[in-house]
Amino acid sequence: MLDFRIVPPINLSSGTARGREMLGNLAEAAADLSCNPMGRVSGALFPFRADVIETETTCEVFAELAGFTKDQITVSYDEEKYLHIKAERPEPEYEVKYLCHERRMGAIERSFAITGINDDGVKVSFENGVLHVVLPKAPESINSKTFNID
Repeated sequence: MLDFRIVPPINLSSGTARGREMLGNLAEAAADLSCNPMGRVSGALFPFRADVIETETTCEVFAELAGFTKDQITVSYDEEKYLHIKAERPEPEYEVKYLCHERRMGAIERSFAITGINDDGVKVSFENGVLHVVLPKAPESINSKTFNID
């Protein structure tokens, strides 16, 4: 069974587990609303926008990373079942006087808690500024076990 959670962008200390839980619940509840108020303010909360969909056989992430090249993007899935998407745009190597400076420089990153996937078959592509990550679901037999009754 696939399980997906948005990881809050605020890094709370480990001593505030209840606060972390409340923030996560708030983000999940807001994301579940049909009008999705998180979509309107996600630019302020998260460094880039992302859509996550579930199909019959996969979980797919679409992340807007306009202005980056594929060499500037790293996608990883760790042993704690977190999908990490990181992109890094270096500062210009020459002196610049900005008249308007809205694009972010440096590293941006988002993480998603996703369980129930087969990380051996992950496919990642990047086209027209959109990163597409396809995470195949693990077979149900891997996620559950049936026991005989004595």
